[in-house]
Amino acid sequence: MAMSAIATRRQRTLRSISSCARRLADELGLDGFTMDELAECVGVSRRTLFNYVPGKVDAVLGVAEPADPELVETFLAGGPTGHLLTDVKELIVVILDDKNPDPAEVAQTRRLIRSDVRLHAAVHERFAEIMERFAEGIAQREGDDVDPLTVRLVANLALSLFDIALDESLADEGSTLAEHYARVFDAAMALTRV
Repeated sequence: MAMSAIATRRQRTLRSISSCARRLADELGLDGFTMDELAECVGVSRRTLFNYVPGKVDAVLGVAEPADPELVETFLAGGPTGHLLTDVKELIVVILDDKNPDPAEVAQTRRLIRSDVRLHAAVHERFAEIMERFAEGIAQREGDDVDPLTVRLVANLALSLFDIALDESLADEGSTLAEHYARVFDAAMALTRV
């Protein structure tokens, strides 16, 4: 399905905001530039900038895109494999996977996350919010018979594994965050067979 001209322009502006914010944060640190300077770099007004992002952290990390509704629907319907933990892993890997990452942007973002505790915390917080919605989806998928403890355990496990994968990804730039998540998830599941 083709994106509308407005959606395409919005995506282009968001990419420009993130690119400028990362460059400024890389050169000056997160506290080293103002939102006015960011707006100037992007070529938009301060008001327009705030219509896109609430602050510098979101500008640097970019605005999180919602998951593909078709993928979510497949998960809620019990797919893609019918095994809850396998399906959790598959859905999260797809959500984390950027099909065409720019290696320079990925390296820059990793460097910024490593260098600023607020950015690291924001990445964790974003994923925690996703996991809250994910827990609701697990409960919906599994129905009334699911133990609320199971829902909490799966959501918290997914979040804990994300934190480990994020640390692994920041230490090893040879693989994507999605690849690290899949590896960490598989390693955790292998513990059940020990």
